Amino acid sequence: MAIDVTNLMSKLSEERGAFHSEADFQLAFAWELQRQHPGAQIRLETRPTPGQHLDALMREDGRELAIELKYLTAAWDGADKGEKLHLLNQGAQDIRGYDCVKDVVRVEQFVKSHHSAMGLVVVLSNDPSYWRPVTHDRETNASQFRLREGTVLEGTRAWGALTGDGTKKNRTEDLVLTGRYLCMWKPYSHLEGRRGEFRYLALEVS
Repeated sequence: MAIDVTNLMSKLSEERGAFHSEADFQLAFAWELQRQHPGAQIRLETRPTPGQHLDALMREDGRELAIELKYLTAAWDGADKGEKLHLLNQGAQDIRGYDCVKDVVRVEQFVKSHHSAMGLVVVLSNDPSYWRPVTHDRETNASQFRLREGTVLEGTRAWGALTGDGTKKNRTEDLVLTGRYLCMWKPYSHLEGRRGEFRYLALEVS
């Protein structure tokens, strides 16, 4: 199974430059994926096996594609093709970075346990702190969960020694990646006003 993520996101951006919520993004992504693959079976919020959860699962020609989608927003008020949007500032980039890496681990686990399966994690954001390259050499408590341009995600990812318990609440375990992923953000849309630039990161799991 092969999907052209660049083409899919390009087509999606022609219809929707931004989304009201993560659920809104997930639905629109699945809709466009279905349009491009009319013969595929696409399901949202699936639990393919006990203990596993996926944002979306696509089945086509006997193969499966596990999909996780994240929508990470900075505060922005504007309009997209006449539709008004009000995006909140989510903040907590360290926690949300952890969650994105955990999504990759989740998809890897699915791919490993399902023959001929593949995976995809897509992160869409208008918060440049996610993609700005690192400008210093010092380690921070959340360095291993950053998604900045040029970052390589691989091996065991863990919090720094001085990370507070509040930050690590419900996120204490180290995350172990079996693959190697280079973070390369691509343009998605440019809308009016400050924080109107959206980019996306696509990590493919094979």
